[in-house]
Order: sequence, then C-alpha cells, then structure tokens
Amino acid sequence: MSFQLTAQHLLGICGFSLLVAVSQAARADFPVTAFGERGPYRVSMSEVSGQGLLLVPHDANGNTANGKAAKKQWPGIVFGHGLCGPARSYSQSLERLCSWGFVVIANQEQEDCGVVNIGNPIESMQSAGKFRYCVDSSVMAGNIKKNLHYLASRSDVNPDALALVGHSMGGGVSIDVGVSVNAEQPGFVKAVVGIAPWNGARPVPSSQVSKLNAPLLIFCSNSDKLCPCSGASTAAENVSVDLPIPLPGFANKIADQMAEAGMPFIFGPGADVYWHGGSAAIYKHARTATLVEVRDANHFAIAGTDGKQLEQLMYHLTKVNGLKFNLSGRPYRWIPTLEYTVAFLYDKLQLDPQKGQAVMEKIASDERIAKVISK
Repeated sequence: MSFQLTAQHLLGICGFSLLVAVSQAARADFPVTAFGERGPYRVSMSEVSGQGLLLVPHDANGNTANGKAAKKQWPGIVFGHGLCGPARSYSQSLERLCSWGFVVIANQEQEDCGVVNIGNPIESMQSAGKFRYCVDSSVMAGNIKKNLHYLASRSDVNPDALALVGHSMGGGVSIDVGVSVNAEQPGFVKAVVGIAPWNGARPVPSSQVSKLNAPLLIFCSNSDKLCPCSGASTAAENVSVDLPIPLPGFANKIADQMAEAGMPFIFGPGADVYWHGGSAAIYKHARTATLVEVRDANHFAIAGTDGKQLEQLMYHLTKVNGLKFNLSGRPYRWIPTLEYTVAFLYDKLQLDPQKGQAVMEKIASDERIAKVISK
C-alpha cells in the first residue's frame, strides 16, 4: 500500500504540531490561577534596623485601594529564610506576596554560614562558629517572634491578620513559632505556610505541630533531595548528580552511610537523613493541614516565582559549599507555590475568602501538582 504526502497532509501535520506547541507553551508560560502573576499593588522595599527587609504594598498612586492611606491596614507576613539563604535572595518571591496586599518582613540575621566545604577543611574549620550560629533554631525563632511583634505594632498592619511563611529552616521554625506564640497569645498567628519545611529544626516541628491551633499549608516535592516530602535526604545525589561518571552502587551506599553518621556532627544530636519523617510527618501530626506535593521542583525553586532567582542561590551555595544540588527539569515555568500561598492566606486571613477558596479548589487539577491531601 503506497502513501502520498500531499500539501494538505503537510498542512494538517503542521497545524497539529502548532496546536500541541501552543498547548504546551500555555501550560508552561501562562499563569494558571487568579494569583498566578504579580498582584495589583506597587511594592516598596527597604531595610529596617534590627528587623530586616520590609516590603509594603501601595496602589498606583501610592495610596491604598480606597485612597485612604492613613486608615488602611494590611495583613502581615513574617517570612523565614532557609539555612544560609539571604533574605534578598528571595526578593522576587517576597515582592510577589507583597503585591497581593501584604506587608512583609524578612529577617536578615543568620545569612552568612561561611565556608562549609569538605574540599576546603581549613577555611571550613574557621567558619564553624558561623555555621553553628546560623543553624541555631532558637535564634531564628527569636527573630521571627520579634518580627511578628514589629508588624503588630505598625499602624499600617492589621494585628488580627498575621501569618508566618517560611522556606526550609525558616519553614520548620515558623511552625514551632506558631505553636509557641499562640500558646502565649491564643489566635495571634492566624495561619502558617511551610515551604519544604525542615523537620530538623529544634524543637522538631513534627513533635510540636499537634499543638498548633492555626491552619497550616505545607508544600514539598519528592524532587527535592534536601527536604523531600518523605524519605532520606540523599547525600549521594546531592554530591554527585553532575559528575560525568556515575558512582557505582556501593559508593552511593557508602556516601549515604557517611551522611547519616555526619548528620549529628553537623546539625546536632538526634539529626538523621530522614529528618524525622519530613513534611509527611509534620502533616501526619497536625490538627488541621493541607499538604501539597509539587511536581519536579528542587529545594530552591519550590520557593520561587519561576525558580530562576533561587536557583542562583543554589549555584552560589554550590560554589561556597562544594555540594552539587540536583536541578530538576520542570515541564512548566511558573512555580505554583506562591499563588496557592496567596489563595490560602486570602481565605484564612479573611481578605477575600470566596476568591481564596475558589483558587484552592483548583489545586487538585493543576498539572504542576502531584498530590493534595487535607484534614
């Protein structure tokens, strides 16, 4: 049987290919939800001595949406950065949050871990004090609490609409702070969002979260090799992912054993490569929570807008610390984390519950999301 490829056939094939390309581009390059792009408010950024990076929303004229700047009170977000991650490395993410009508404060302490590089032992030993300070959860908790009370004291912030949002170490510590602050002042923290939260913070968040009397939203990804949803933080993949020659199986096993033995030395007694069950354990022990598993997002990109700025932080840490963090190939551009964070907070902080709930209802059908569970 013969087949002649006519101009009509060629046009049909090209047309189908174009439709597929357009469909993939739409999935990759256009926002999926109402909160999937920058919000309506202009953002100003400054530094506040003793507090950190401050972002304040304004309308196009520099006033509030109602033209009453003196009377407008915005909801407030305290953002906790990851271990060794400068707050300014999250500036695009913080601006995105602020542009939807939140005053955001991000502490700038514990940003410089020094050099922690097995290939540079002398300089690493000299930086040991810096690292111990940066990994101290109690220091970060104190700074987050200080930030909370600072926001509550501002005339442009609604003290009855305060939330904690954190990434990695900041995510785990934010859960702990939500527990401790609300135990002292019930209802002070209205919502908590943990983005790839580190369940190695002290106290261990999964051991405290059952006492959290505020709604909790958790984002994680099993493409994250530092703080996966569950399972081991796989040292072999972090170290060797970019090596031209794959490590043999026994070498991977040895690397994991070395990592497991080294965890308590680096992070203190009780630390382990499973982070006490990770985000899944935090969700399991929470009273009320939603766990969102993001597809194909590494530990840094998951907290970003399109992931690029935070991947630059990844490259910086690679250079300083000698680790080669995994870089997942995402089939989409815009990371879903921030848009669903905004939707969650619009609901829980009573900004526009109907709009927030409408967006959250779409999360299970979002192709960028692998799984959603709630209780």
